[in-house]
Amino acid sequence: MKNPVRFVWKTISKSLVYLFFVLGSLTLITAVYLTILLFVHSEKKSGKAMRYATHLTFRLMCSVMWGLGLVKVEISKADIKKLHQLRSTIVVANHPSLIDICILIGYLPQADCIVNAALFERPVVRYVVKRLFVPKSMDFGQLLASCDESLKNGNCLVIFPEGSRTKPGIKSVIHKGSARIALGTGRQILPIHVETNDMRGLRKGDPFYRINEKGRYRYKYFIGEPLSPTDYADMPITIASRKLNDDIRDRIFPDGQKI
Repeated sequence: MKNPVRFVWKTISKSLVYLFFVLGSLTLITAVYLTILLFVHSEKKSGKAMRYATHLTFRLMCSVMWGLGLVKVEISKADIKKLHQLRSTIVVANHPSLIDICILIGYLPQADCIVNAALFERPVVRYVVKRLFVPKSMDFGQLLASCDESLKNGNCLVIFPEGSRTKPGIKSVIHKGSARIALGTGRQILPIHVETNDMRGLRKGDPFYRINEKGRYRYKYFIGEPLSPTDYADMPITIASRKLNDDIRDRIFPDGQKI
């Protein structure tokens, strides 16, 4: 370790962020969400309100990480506005670190995602997540129907096509789920490439105490041109799915980049 003071400060800062995440999640579930459910009985309206509350919480979390000197996110004002106004779109991005979903939801006021089905069985939590997210355990037909309904309600569906965090130096495998959902729902895909520096401590399999020794974790967001399923409409479904998946890979990993 080149700088023991930096190591101690970064470790304390990361601990504070994890604590913020836990306390923020508990506050959302036990106070904010339940208050919304108490006064807003429409499932569609309550879901919208809870998504917006989640968006504000993650936005605040990102501000805290910036204030602690942990994270810096670079994104143009035009792209911030584009994400803030985005509706009924499938958002795909590469997945370099643990906090990618927090950053993205912080820019998307109405975000949906596909989550672990175990959350739908937990006390209290299940009443919340069923109004917010899509369970991963469904067969594809049910999953497609749930995604289609969410997109029709104006939500943006966030998907990391790698399925897990990017492994440094290893070319990622892009799964076809996002392409199949886009073709099945007819919704556009907005590809996002996230360029980062040393993500040590936030990568898959990294121990908690690992840190970026050179400074902040830096994220640079590049919003690509949308991909429309109609451009693949004249192809057989298997070929269209493969071609769209290849185009997604090329957009979120430009020039075959390895992270």
